[in-house]
Formats: sequence, structure tokens, C-alpha cells
Amino acid sequence: MTLLQFDVTGEQVSDDETEEVIRKAEPHRDLIRYRPGGSALFVRVRVNMALLRAAASLPVLLLKLTPRANELTPRDALLTPKGSSRNYAFFERLCEELITASCPACYIAEQHGDGRRDFYFAAEDVVGFQRIARATAEASAFPLAVEQHSLGAVAALILPAEAIGDLNLEIAASARIRPTRYEFWGAETSLAKLRAELEKRGYRFLGVEAFARELHMVKDVPIDGEGFGSVLKEIVPLARSLQCSYRGTETVEGHEQFLLTNPLPERYTAPRASIFRRMFGRGGS
Repeated sequence: MTLLQFDVTGEQVSDDETEEVIRKAEPHRDLIRYRPGGSALFVRVRVNMALLRAAASLPVLLLKLTPRANELTPRDALLTPKGSSRNYAFFERLCEELITASCPACYIAEQHGDGRRDFYFAAEDVVGFQRIARATAEASAFPLAVEQHSLGAVAALILPAEAIGDLNLEIAASARIRPTRYEFWGAETSLAKLRAELEKRGYRFLGVEAFARELHMVKDVPIDGEGFGSVLKEIVPLARSLQCSYRGTETVEGHEQFLLTNPLPERYTAPRASIFRRMFGRGGS
């Protein structure tokens, strides 16, 4: 089966005695998604494009775990350290059970918010996967709900925007334009100039992390392949012209390709008329 060629979690594997790394961890990406009311959902996704291509034609199962009342903080209803630890213990046990059973299923992503941490798995044997997941949840005293989706249906939430175009995924029309967060690195004066230029283009200021020298901006943009590509062809060269670098959170290859010491990849150069400009204009929001 297709998924059996991939590691279930993509985590690093080391020798317990020598601590020698046997297999390096696959790239993961931490994303922030904004809801209509302004609250945030935090997503961690496994950026293995070969796995995601395989998952594009398979069911994607969302495991929704219900924590105990004493595992949530009183003020914000967030998972406490104890609740988070029990949550991950379930996840690790589930992955071990999947490996033992040679069940063709792989972890893709997780999301946390609303007092839960939920997990996404691609699965070829849906019945077998659900049987193992429910048995593991019962053994861990976790009430469990399972939802079945396609990767295209959840892509706007859990994947870097660039991956949606690279995988040629069909996403719902209502999800093709969404608030998207951008992070830039640079010196304080350079970031101030970049902020001013981005605000002229309709980007909203979120904040600056002075210690990390990062500027955070957000804007509603198209996240289909052509539309998002046009967005990057505008902001990436702009940042570089001001001696700043885009952190690459919503790209497949990540931040290293945008380091100022490296040539800018061709796919982010040569701006051209785009869906983004036609829909919103230079100053749209």
C-alpha cells in the first residue's frame, strides 16, 4: 500500500545508546490561522510533499479528542501542561499501534485551539485505522470523534498556501481568499520601512518581536496557486530591496531560500499582473 513507504510520524529516529541520528526529522511548519471572530488556531503540519501528493487522493481523518475539565486553564480554556502531556501520550501510543498493525496511515498535521489538540491522518484502510484509534482512545480514557475529509477540503486550514498550488488541489471558492499572516526578518529600521510599504498595499500590522527582529503583517489574499504566487512575487522582492527577508512560513521550502546571502529563487521574481491585483488593486485589503 502507498502509505506504508512513509514513516508514520516523520519524527527523528536516534539510537538510544549512542544517540546517533538514524533518520533526520522531516520538515514541519508552524502556522497561524485566523477565524472570522479574530481568534487564532495554531497548526503544525508535516511538509513532506511526496506524502501529501499521496494523501491528495486518500481520505484524511480528523481525530477530535475531548480533554477532562481539569485539563483546561480556568481563564482561557486552553490545555494545561498535564492535559497536553496526556494528549501527546495518546498520539504516541496510537502511532505505535499503527506501526505494530502495519496499518497504512500517516500523521499529517495537528491543530490546537478551543481547548483541544486534534490530529489529522491520511489513511488507506479507514475501517482499520478507526478501529485502532478508537481502541487507543478508550484505553486512554479519551472521548473521541472522527471526521472524514479530503485533503482539498482541509488544505486551506492545515497546509502552507504555496503547497496548495504545488499539489494542484481544488479548494472551495469560499476558502480561496483568507487572512494570511506574513513574517519578515531584518534590522529595526529596515522593518519599519517595509511595514510602511506593506501598509500602502493594504497589509495590516500585527506586531514586532524586537528580540527576534521579526515583523508580523496580515492581509486577505488568494491562496490558489496562481493568486498566491503573485502575492509572493510582490512581497518577496520588496522585502529584499529593503534588506529584509520573508520567513517563508507559507512556502514549501521555508525560510532558508530567502536568506539575503542566497540568490532569490526564480519563482519569486519577475512580478506580473495577477489575479490578486485584478481583484483588489494595489491598495486593496
